[in-house]
Amino acid sequence: MKKIIIILIIAFCLSSSAGVSCLAAKEAYSPSQMWNSMDDTNREVYIWGIREGIVMCMEQITERFLVPAFINKNDTSIIEDILENYDQFVRIFDADDSKITDTLLKTVVNIVNDLYKDPANTYINVSDMCLLASRKLRGESIESSLRELREKALP
Repeated sequence: MKKIIIILIIAFCLSSSAGVSCLAAKEAYSPSQMWNSMDDTNREVYIWGIREGIVMCMEQITERFLVPAFINKNDTSIIEDILENYDQFVRIFDADDSKITDTLLKTVVNIVNDLYKDPANTYINVSDMCLLASRKLRGESIESSLRELREKALP
C-alpha cells in the first residue's frame, strides 16, 4: 500500500510540473489581446484612464524635475520632449463641448483598433498606441515611431 501511495505522489508531482511547464510555454498575454478583449466603451474608459494618469505624472514631473536644483541642463531637453509628447495626447481631449471630447475619444479608439489589426503591433503597449494615435490625429507621420516601438516591444 505504501508503494502505491509513493508512486501516486511521484506521478502527481511529475504531472504537476509538466502542467506548469506547459503554462510557461504558452505565449505571453499581449497588449493587443487585452485591448481586443474589451468592447469600445471599456476601451474609451481605458484611454481616459491613461489620459488621467499622464496628467498626474506630468504634474509630478513638472513640480519635481523642472526645478533647477534637481536637474542638469542636458536632461532638460529630454524631459521637455517627453512632456510635450504627453501634453499633445492630453490636449486632444480638451474641448469645451463634451460631444467633441466624446467624438475624439471614439476616434482614438478607432485608430488604436486599426493599429492593433497589424500583427507586428501586438506587443506595443496601449499607452504608446495612444500617443501614436494623437500624433496621427495631428497629421504627423507615425511610421518611424511605430518601427521603434515594434523593436522595443519584441518579446
